[in-house]
Amino acid sequence: MIPRFELGTTTPREVHDALAHSGTMLIRDTSASARCNQALADAAAFFALPQASKDALDIRRSPHFRGYSTMQNERDWREQIHFGRETGAAGDDPPFLKLEGPNLWPPDAAWRARMLEYLAAVEAMGKRLLALVAESLALPPASFTGATPPYLLMKLICYHAQPDVAAPRQGVAAHLDFSWITLTLQDDTGGLEVMLPDGKWYSVEPRPATWLVNVGELLQFATANTFPATPHRVVNPSTRRSRISIPVFVNPSMGAKVSRLPVREVSASVAPRAHVHRVLAPDRPPTSFDFGEAEWRRKGLNIWCEACVGDGEREPSGA
Repeated sequence: MIPRFELGTTTPREVHDALAHSGTMLIRDTSASARCNQALADAAAFFALPQASKDALDIRRSPHFRGYSTMQNERDWREQIHFGRETGAAGDDPPFLKLEGPNLWPPDAAWRARMLEYLAAVEAMGKRLLALVAESLALPPASFTGATPPYLLMKLICYHAQPDVAAPRQGVAAHLDFSWITLTLQDDTGGLEVMLPDGKWYSVEPRPATWLVNVGELLQFATANTFPATPHRVVNPSTRRSRISIPVFVNPSMGAKVSRLPVREVSASVAPRAHVHRVLAPDRPPTSFDFGEAEWRRKGLNIWCEACVGDGEREPSGA
């Protein structure tokens, strides 16, 4: 049901058709596949650390919104840690610059090096995919990446085992990602679902060394609905084991303006019957907006859904 491709051999037309019809696809890439098992093992090792070690990296200790957090409420049942590109602090004027800066790391230097190598490998995959998307629209290859490095976000997520099989808890509620695209690696537990344009939910079968690529709200907006953003959610099916996933969100640079591109508008995906968390209001889209300001509103001001009021948790994106 979900199209599958090898990144090294897929064509712009195949990428276009998959994302235009489904908003999602599965890809393999030989240049990065060798890192998959290690990345998942490293993520699992982090969540197995004593709670005090994880709490030492609490996201509230970071002015750059990097670090560890737990989310246990009606829409989330998980713990996670945020990482981004490792940079120096960019300042605080305008406020969105606070989102750029150093990460909070566990003390294991080799673990840190492997995570940064994995992030760099997936970033390269994301750029290659976005170049194929641009080519499929007869746009310059760098239309979505530009000359400035993108703002990257990587999460290691641990979805807890179900505490009660009779009343399963959702790991993350249905939502859209606020990104160009998101590339998610998952372990073999299962529980990830996407909504396709027919309005039905479909399970994403875990496959070794394979990434789920979801269209984010930014790509849907910029392409005038040519590529529909993909609603997705997680319910860990197991009462015995946690579920590990590693989504990487590929975004514009923090100073970029997101505008409509000169492409033909087509019908967007079927509107979900139930609420799906999203940043942009589909019935009143802006003509353009500054990505950094929108991302700060989402993270710094905790306004992560156009129809919801923030409740003190970090934004709910996950996969």
